[in-house]
Amino acid sequence: MLGLSANLNYYLFNGNVDLRKGIFRLCESIREEMSLDPSDASNVYMFMSRNRKVVKILHYERGFYVLYEKRPVMGRFKKPVFDEVSKCYRIQWSDMAYLTESIVVDRCTSVRKIILIH
Repeated sequence: MLGLSANLNYYLFNGNVDLRKGIFRLCESIREEMSLDPSDASNVYMFMSRNRKVVKILHYERGFYVLYEKRPVMGRFKKPVFDEVSKCYRIQWSDMAYLTESIVVDRCTSVRKIILIH
């Protein structure tokens, strides 16, 4: 069970990571790029795909890694604002909840030409 609460630290990974990879590849990215310990149960790590259509949340609890994936049927996740200096961005519980609950900001439509009729 994914037991998330306001008592945990939330980190949004700011870099390119292949989200087709599983738990251990994401753990490797946390260690190498963020210099953090993925088995620290007080931390939750979030990864967003480049096209903002997938968010993965990784958490360690009671001896198990838990990986949660969220994909909207239509639209994309809203892109958070990153600090360009750091490789990770620590976010608050409310920001994490907002990011995963009120996600869709634009629709996946392909429009070649729009004609306005007055």
